[in-house]
Amino acid sequence: MEIILGHWLDSKPYPDELTSNSASIGKIITGFQGLINILEVQFGQSNPTIADSVRIAEWQTTIAKLDNGQKSYSKSFQTDSWNTARELKAKRDELILAGWNPTLHPGGGKWIEAIAEIELSDHNHSKGFSDRVRTLFELLKQSYLPIAIKKICLVDKDSSVWDNWENELVALLKQNGVQFEQVELQLPEVKEQPSTDLEKIKLALYASDTPNDLTVSGDSSFMIVRSVQEWVAADFLISWLDVKGDDQTVLINNSNNLLLAELFHRRGLPSSEVNEYSKWRSALQVLPLTLETYWHPIRIDRIMELLTLPVSPLPKKLTSKLARAISNEPGIGGDKWHAAIAEAVEEFENNWLEQDLDIKKINKKKQELQEKIDIWLNHEYFDASEGLPSTVIENICRKVSKWALSRNLIEPNPIFAQAHAAANELIAGIHALNVEKINQLQLSNILGSILGDGAKLPDYVEESAPWTTIQQPGALWGQVSNVLWWEFTQNTTSHLKKWSDAERAFLKSHDIHLTSPEQIRKRENETWHNAIHFAKDRVILFIPSKVRAEDVKAHPLLDEIRFALAKMNADEKQITINPALLYEQEKVAIIDNDFERVAITSKEIPNPIQQWHVPQQKVNLREKESATSFETMLSCPLKWTFQYSGKILPSNTLSLPNESIMLGNLGHAILERLITEQAFTEGSDIQHMTAFLYDELVPKMAATLLLPENQSMYRKVRNDLQKSMQQFAKFLNESNISITETEGTHRKPWDNGVEFEGRLDLLGNTPSNRKVILDAKWSRRPSNYKQKLIDGSIQLALYQWLMSTNDEDVIPVAYFMLSSGEFYAVTDDEIPEQYHVDRLSLKDTVQLIRHELNNVQQALSSGVAIATGVELDESSPFKPLCAFCDYQDLCGVRRVQA
Repeated sequence: MEIILGHWLDSKPYPDELTSNSASIGKIITGFQGLINILEVQFGQSNPTIADSVRIAEWQTTIAKLDNGQKSYSKSFQTDSWNTARELKAKRDELILAGWNPTLHPGGGKWIEAIAEIELSDHNHSKGFSDRVRTLFELLKQSYLPIAIKKICLVDKDSSVWDNWENELVALLKQNGVQFEQVELQLPEVKEQPSTDLEKIKLALYASDTPNDLTVSGDSSFMIVRSVQEWVAADFLISWLDVKGDDQTVLINNSNNLLLAELFHRRGLPSSEVNEYSKWRSALQVLPLTLETYWHPIRIDRIMELLTLPVSPLPKKLTSKLARAISNEPGIGGDKWHAAIAEAVEEFENNWLEQDLDIKKINKKKQELQEKIDIWLNHEYFDASEGLPSTVIENICRKVSKWALSRNLIEPNPIFAQAHAAANELIAGIHALNVEKINQLQLSNILGSILGDGAKLPDYVEESAPWTTIQQPGALWGQVSNVLWWEFTQNTTSHLKKWSDAERAFLKSHDIHLTSPEQIRKRENETWHNAIHFAKDRVILFIPSKVRAEDVKAHPLLDEIRFALAKMNADEKQITINPALLYEQEKVAIIDNDFERVAITSKEIPNPIQQWHVPQQKVNLREKESATSFETMLSCPLKWTFQYSGKILPSNTLSLPNESIMLGNLGHAILERLITEQAFTEGSDIQHMTAFLYDELVPKMAATLLLPENQSMYRKVRNDLQKSMQQFAKFLNESNISITETEGTHRKPWDNGVEFEGRLDLLGNTPSNRKVILDAKWSRRPSNYKQKLIDGSIQLALYQWLMSTNDEDVIPVAYFMLSSGEFYAVTDDEIPEQYHVDRLSLKDTVQLIRHELNNVQQALSSGVAIATGVELDESSPFKPLCAFCDYQDLCGVRRVQA
């Protein structure tokens, strides 16, 4: 076996084993981690990899036993035990890798001593990569095991920038007789009389004596492509590769972003592998979302996410009904919640009966369904700070693991295998922690360690292309004609200052050498230059100002390039191009090619249409209409036609209701319960009863109010409802009105076989036994409903007509504002004067409604539906509410408003 070894060659290199004619079986190009794997296989030392989360859990358990509140890590451990354990374990691994032994090297300062104490207190900690390396070194020191490696050829010239363990590995292999050779890298010749900009910049960068007569010619051999947005630069990159890309082209792409891959595919070109991960894959969300639903206060938004996952352990028939229930009442355990479960269970039972299943099988299926409902929906909730019992977490993990495994058997997919592995890994981590409960923060950190960034996107794999894509310039170790560096932006190395100078000095005194920040920076800097060193004909650097809408800085190597240009009395602008020219000009000459843009034939968006043609005599009132449908027809006949006659409905996207709808439903429920329980009687403590009902119903109907960030709103709404219900009691007392019905449905013939139906919030009797209608509303601006009454409320006018027995019958009607307790009532002798509102006659409003409906009906019958929002008729008494309409893009009114 022959190995070509380099620090950066664990990732895809150029050239690789198959690039040149000398490729042969037994030749491997790899980095040091790959070399460790090879040696372990040869020595029979391959062991199952222990998940990092399990090792962190073990360390956290040990630290918890040692922590007496006075340790150097005590404060951080108390705040965030998981991340503290993770950081200490990572530092321990770095020490072990460098050759530190806590038994042989006591002392070193508070942090090294703390790590030594943790390490020595439990010898059963699972081992990681650093331990594997040290075990391998012990075997190599014995010098009797045969090594099936004929020769190792080193790519890196300067081994001083390697990590200490890498140098140690090379030395041990030499002691064991492995032959090492230095690869003579063939760099393109730098001419004394350079002819291209690339050759001149190389000379200015690397020659000891730079000629004074160097000038930039702008021959496109060295270019900087600057753009504001990355997609503009990406379009230029793809255009260039489409024309020039060949087997002598290397693309350095460390970002591997989805945008670039999609743009490659859009232009019909092969894309490189996308290394981005997504933690939002449905199968991976099942475990964390399920655990999120166990915390108190209830996270109803998380429950909605769980119910609407495309892939879920719960049957779709159940989740769709429950999602719809909480889209109306965002809570758990309310009437709609239980009704949805009961309806779904009944449908399942009917299906089982239709399948002629016997009673035993049906009972077994019912039990399995109930277990699913219990584990994912109807369960106990736990305080976030006190923690979730480990037994509960383990039970959830086993259910998720079983589901993912069964799905993977039916529908083989790596994502299900990963979900299965993640659930089992969490179980192992819990066992390693060995605690009764795990709080929300800690559980979130553990899941973060297990799931990480998620799963790779399976549809973005490397595709065969003439050019080669590598992730970093260090993986380039041979000549190539063209080097293109995508997103030539700053990518700083983090955590360079992990150790203090005193700690490094202590370790150095024991011949333990940690890689210094200076070594890391030098190593990186040397590899950056590979992109220039190995390029024979052309270098193109792509520098967007923004990446994913975030401002970014240019790569540090640009400063060295600028310095070289300064030696030539030139500047960056002379070799910089703007790729936006490809959009601004019909023909652009760049790099020996004329890029021509061909205009796409397009059609202008149609102007908004006010008069829409519909089939004559086909669009008529339905057999049953309501106040809402009449108001829709009067405000915009086209909307009524779309919604009710054409049944063109908006997308069926389920979400939690907005605040006004949620609080309105909650207020209605409390008011109805108070009336049902006859709370509005003399001597009743209305505020106390309202508060009691509020606390009972909020988890069932408005669970978002329970979240910590909504506590001020929770208290405000509670206080507002207490005051408004007290005001409602005052109104009933002052007017002597008695409520006889809540949420009652009434019908009455309208005209020509059409029946009007109305659902009345509250119906009551006055002292003279006249009917009275109260409509309860929740609004942040109660005065809006006062204005509605002043203008002649369509809804209340129709309700008044609905309940009247003849044309002379006048029924008192009023708006009751749940948010403020205000009443806005028509003038009537049996309603106290302070609640009266000067308004149009509601009888006149009904006549106006009839007149306008007849006009609209005639127009629809003749085949014309008017979009009133396109060109407002100021004389019309009914105005459209276009801002809240689902059809404004169809009629075009949005374009008018824009």
